[in-house]
Amino acid sequence: MRPRLRSAPGGELEGRGPVELALTGARLQATVSPAGVGDVLVWGSGVAGELRFEPPLPADVRVRVTPNRIAYDWGEGRLTAAGLPRTPVVVLRVEGAAPALRLVAPRRVPAGFDRRAALHVEPDGWRVASDWADLLLRSPGGAVGPRGRLAFGPAGLALLAAGADRDEAARAVEAVLAAALPERELGVWQRELADVLRLPDDELQGLFLHGLHAARSARKELKGGRFAGLAAGVGYAVPARTYYRDGYWTLQALLPTWPEVAREQLLLLAREVTPDGEAPSGVVVASPAGERHWRARREADPALAADHPRDGIWWADHTDAPLLFALLACEAAAWTGDPGLWATEVDGVTIGARVAAALERAQRTVDASGSPVKPPHDRDWADNVFRGGHVTYDVGLYFGALMAVADALKTSDAAAAARYRDRARGVREAALRRLWREDLGHFVDFVAPDGRAEAHLAIDTLTALRYGLADDARARRTLAAMRQRLETRHNRAQPYGDWGVMNVFPPYAPWVRRRGKSRFPYRYHDGADWPVWDGVYAEQRMRLGVGGWRYPLTRWWAVGLAQGRATPVEYYSAPYGTGSPSNAWSSMPAAALLLGGFGLTPAGDARRPPWGAGEVTWRRADGRRVRATASDELGADALRLEVDDG
Repeated sequence: MRPRLRSAPGGELEGRGPVELALTGARLQATVSPAGVGDVLVWGSGVAGELRFEPPLPADVRVRVTPNRIAYDWGEGRLTAAGLPRTPVVVLRVEGAAPALRLVAPRRVPAGFDRRAALHVEPDGWRVASDWADLLLRSPGGAVGPRGRLAFGPAGLALLAAGADRDEAARAVEAVLAAALPERELGVWQRELADVLRLPDDELQGLFLHGLHAARSARKELKGGRFAGLAAGVGYAVPARTYYRDGYWTLQALLPTWPEVAREQLLLLAREVTPDGEAPSGVVVASPAGERHWRARREADPALAADHPRDGIWWADHTDAPLLFALLACEAAAWTGDPGLWATEVDGVTIGARVAAALERAQRTVDASGSPVKPPHDRDWADNVFRGGHVTYDVGLYFGALMAVADALKTSDAAAAARYRDRARGVREAALRRLWREDLGHFVDFVAPDGRAEAHLAIDTLTALRYGLADDARARRTLAAMRQRLETRHNRAQPYGDWGVMNVFPPYAPWVRRRGKSRFPYRYHDGADWPVWDGVYAEQRMRLGVGGWRYPLTRWWAVGLAQGRATPVEYYSAPYGTGSPSNAWSSMPAAALLLGGFGLTPAGDARRPPWGAGEVTWRRADGRRVRATASDELGADALRLEVDDG
């Protein structure tokens, strides 16, 4: 039976079938399904084990989902699984008929380790112990059986706790057992999510809540509370790492609601921006066990070591990473209202100096045309495609970084600001000559060093719109072209019907070198639907007031719910399936509701959203909370703003 979900009031999802839910938190991630709780992972350390339901829950089970909580109801019984966002515990409750529980150790021994994980009996449960992580299952008053089996105790409560070691897992269990209501931590978290945006539209409300949860729960920690960066998604945990690109887009939903995380992320990423402005794709932040595993993998694979040549980095020298770092520095300073952020030192070098190095590195690639040139490698966001030469995506980022830094420096360093604006003018003139096609009505994807152009329409050229490289007239023409060619509902030349917004069309020409999943048309970077870009696309339609924003904002979500996906996924392809669940930068559609719909700014500005009624609460740069309310009673264009002065 194919699972099905639908939006319900308050952002809840409901349906029937074997729905899976990714549970994500600061220290623990796992996947709940009618078969059990699988792939329980301790952030930074590795997979600790799994929990099986014996027997599995019925295939036609009824399902209700809220962020990090799923309830299965099959008539004779009800089972709920709730992942706590800050404490590494999954709380299990049953009513009526209950399956037995069985704790299972990982079968594989990670690289760098010699001993297998082992099961140990506990007074009211079981423990999986390994040299890299611990997993503890307890049910007060439960009956302990053989080989990891445990029956629920009389209270119908079981706790599955994970940690870097036994001490962390045991302390987490004791803390939860001592609480009057074990799930209270999750309840507070869910109320915080709901308080940001309240809409009468069930579909938009659900999309927002689950998207904002994916972004907020991406904030990871190591044992003891050390910040470990914003995770990309469930599928990007070994080695534990945080990306410049994914982190930037994830923060778009968090800047108006949780801006201090932007400061944490910026300072963490800064340490790998080199003196000459190079930055990797991501930064590896792991426990000693995780570092041991990652080092062993690199030592065993020369090709892997060549791509990741320094300890602490993931994939060296990405073209877009330094530019996204510069943009993040500007946005973090604006939203936190911290005038000293750029003067903050990381390893003896200020954030401002690292931003300047990033811009100078890009400037050194500018050719006689006035536009930066990307080497013909696969190191920007489309990392399965060897784009080289003038790439609109990267040019748009460079232009945006120049303008953002110029604006940030206009009072403190007027000469530098003027220099960056002058460079930006040259980049725009070159891009309009080299990359804009008047006959097509959009920017081309890229022009290779030999002059060949991949002239198809690519959604990542939206950087030219978001950061001001395109004027409003060209922006509107680009959006019109995307509506007709990338939205599958309008494009009958693609063979799969109405399934979302393709990231390119037509697929890449045969002469363009691709690898991995992108070798196949309509897959990954060669035509899949990426919610992060759907969010940017919808945001730009809202910004320009051209209508048609709802389809890109919601179609990927509606298709996912119809197919039983309860979290934002990394990407989706009609013929090939999906990427990572609970993907953090796929929160960009949620960000579009805040930044594009309500038009929120650090100064506290807002506008009436195109969908009409709703209420949003955010923090402006001075730390005060602002609430904006739109309603029919206020009138078609009115918005009520209230500032909390307490």
